[in-house]
Amino acid sequence: PKEQLEGACERIEAELEEQLAVLRSEDNTLAAEKLEQRTRQDLELIRETGYCQGMENYSRHLAGRKSGEAPDTLVDYLSGAFGDSGWLLVVDESHVTLPQL
Repeated sequence: PKEQLEGACERIEAELEEQLAVLRSEDNTLAAEKLEQRTRQDLELIRETGYCQGMENYSRHLAGRKSGEAPDTLVDYLSGAFGDSGWLLVVDESHVTLPQL
């Protein structure tokens, strides 16, 4: 929903201001300028189209998670969708799949 997206953008902007203050206090103005430019461009695209490259970087804000809180996993999704005993997960030997669980 549009309201959820706007709320996420506001949280991203608030975190951006915090990070800019830290970078500027460390006299790292070049990094602060790059971060601000890239983030503001992303926010503009998100507001206009609902998407930007690297959208996963903002997933915490979009999902409403707190800083440091673990993201949802496939097991969380399956448990919510089918209950604790209504699903079976079969995993092949791929090492890529396991961290996503």
